[in-house]
Amino acid sequence: MGRTVVVLGGGISGLAASYHLSRAPCPPKVVLVESSERLGGWIRSVRGPNGAIFELGPRGIRPAGALGARTLLLVSELGLDSEVLPVRGDHPAAQNRFLYVGGALHALPTGLRGLLRPSPPFSKPLFWAGLRELTKPRGKEPDETVHSFAQRRLGPEVASLAMDSLCRGVFAGNSRELSIRSCFPSLFQAEQTHRSILLGLLLGAGRTPQPDSALIRQALAERWSQWSLRGGLEMLPQALETHLTSRGVSVLRGQPVCGLSLQAEGRWKVMLGGSWLQTLEASGCVLSQELFQQRAQEAAATQLGLKEMPSHCLVHLHKNCIPQYTLGHWQKLESARQFLTAHRLPLTLAGASYEGVAVNDCIESGRQAAVSVLGTEPNS
Repeated sequence: MGRTVVVLGGGISGLAASYHLSRAPCPPKVVLVESSERLGGWIRSVRGPNGAIFELGPRGIRPAGALGARTLLLVSELGLDSEVLPVRGDHPAAQNRFLYVGGALHALPTGLRGLLRPSPPFSKPLFWAGLRELTKPRGKEPDETVHSFAQRRLGPEVASLAMDSLCRGVFAGNSRELSIRSCFPSLFQAEQTHRSILLGLLLGAGRTPQPDSALIRQALAERWSQWSLRGGLEMLPQALETHLTSRGVSVLRGQPVCGLSLQAEGRWKVMLGGSWLQTLEASGCVLSQELFQQRAQEAAATQLGLKEMPSHCLVHLHKNCIPQYTLGHWQKLESARQFLTAHRLPLTLAGASYEGVAVNDCIESGRQAAVSVLGTEPNS
């Protein structure tokens, strides 16, 4: 009898793991178990009454780097090329970035000229922060918070204004609590390898070979900043589900897994069955849909000057959606891996809780899990 692999969780990581397992030269029997009645996890797209697509989860995917290229390759393999909606490099949305500080929006400087002159909310040209970074010695700690790292290398203004905003935008977290090593591994590795973030990024610290396809080449040629799909990003998990079903993968919906226990002969018994929000909860505030809609409308009015009532409003609360990689996260992850190895457990970890919260990271996490189970690279 052939081997059976059970994938627990039908989010994008579990779908990606199942996809790569099913494409192995001699694929195992794959069973995908999902607690809810739908697949896709946090990726969910809803069409409003006027036809507009509302993304309840991630709104777009970045094509940059090897992971971004792998996701585009997956899109092509699923036959979704014609559904891709890119944001090209010459689009205003790609060329303009803003910080909201002191009750006003400030455009981030672009190009060499922008770095050489003062640009509010920064009191000095960012050129000086870059020069400071080049002269700073390599850090000696195995990990530190994002804020501490940025303040040490780039100065207190960049740490408090830019990096704090970045952490809130990406992780919905606090830069004074999040780990630089786990949240921004490329920056940490750049310093460790080349003593400097800027030198490391320029010289390609940790650069890995990229796959190739027509869609990847198009994204590079047009300098895409991000992309989505015509019917919403949920088209991606939907296409994966269709592909898995066609390859004989068993998909069990509405089957929550309550626990795992290792049986004799290696068999498994499966028993089926942002910091701002935390502050609100701690203050005893009732987290109602009306409250979130009110806060959203106030932000749009204050920050963007949009004071008219929206034609349609959809409120959806994702509690515990984005894992928080706090200081020492890498040690916890290493301990978990050592435990699995020491006890020879037939279990592989994948998902947003480990090495990246972005869609690209989760898809790569699923692919790596499949590689670990198969002992070789699946066909792709």
